[in-house]
Amino acid sequence: MSSVFPVLVALTVLAACAAAVYGPASRFAREYLDALLVDALRGADGTAEEPALRAAPNRRALLLPHWQMALFLVVACAAGCAALGSGRWWELSLALPMMAALTVAGSTDAVCHRLPNGLLGPAALWAAACVVIEVVARLAAGGGLSQALAPVGESLAAAAGLGAVTLLLALVPSGLGMGDVKLCALTGLWLGRFGWAVPVAGVVAGLFIAGTVAIVLMVLRLARRDTMIAMGPYLIVGAVAAWALAVA
Repeated sequence: MSSVFPVLVALTVLAACAAAVYGPASRFAREYLDALLVDALRGADGTAEEPALRAAPNRRALLLPHWQMALFLVVACAAGCAALGSGRWWELSLALPMMAALTVAGSTDAVCHRLPNGLLGPAALWAAACVVIEVVARLAAGGGLSQALAPVGESLAAAAGLGAVTLLLALVPSGLGMGDVKLCALTGLWLGRFGWAVPVAGVVAGLFIAGTVAIVLMVLRLARRDTMIAMGPYLIVGAVAAWALAVA
C-alpha cells in the first residue's frame, strides 16, 4: 500500500472531524450551556447556587469555535504522531471522531461541570462502531469466529466494570459525578478491545492527574479541600494517553 494513502485517509477524517468540532459540536456546547444557565437562573433544577454555574459565564469563551478547533488540533496532532509513527493509520482514523466528541465534552465540563449526553451518546455509538469494525477486520484477515468476537466481550466487560466501580465511587464523597461514570464506561467501551488493562490505565491516569492538579491548586491557595473540580478533562486526557500508548 502506498504510504500516501494512509495520510490521505487520516487527513480526510481529520478535516471532517475538525469541521464538526468547529460547527455543530461547539454550537451544541454553547447552546447546552446557555440552556443550563437559563434553568439555573429560574431555579428550575435547583442549581442556581452552584459555584461552577455562577462562574460559567466567565468561562463561556472556552466553547467558542476557534478555541475548540485549536484544542482538537493539538489532540489530533499528538494522536497522529503516535499512530502514524507505528504505522497503525487505521487506528488514528477510528480515534479522531472519538477525540473530537471528547474534546468538546471535556471543554464543556471545564466550563460548567457537566458532561452532556448529547456528546457522550454519539461518542458511545462510535466506540461501539469501532468494536464492530475490529470484528470485521479480524474476520477479513481469516481469524476464527471466537477470536474475531473477542473485542466485543472485552469492550463490554471493561465498560461494565469501570462503570460499576466509578458508580460506587460516585455514591460517596469522591468528586465523581454521574457524567464521570458515563465517561469511564465509555472509556472501557472504546479501549476495551486493546485489553482490559488499557482502559483501566486510562481511568487511573485521569484520576491521578486530577488529584495532582487539586493538590497543586490547594498548595497555591487557589482551591480548598471542598472545592469541586471538573474531572472530565483529566479522565479524557488519561483515556487519550492510554490509547496512544496502546497503538504506539
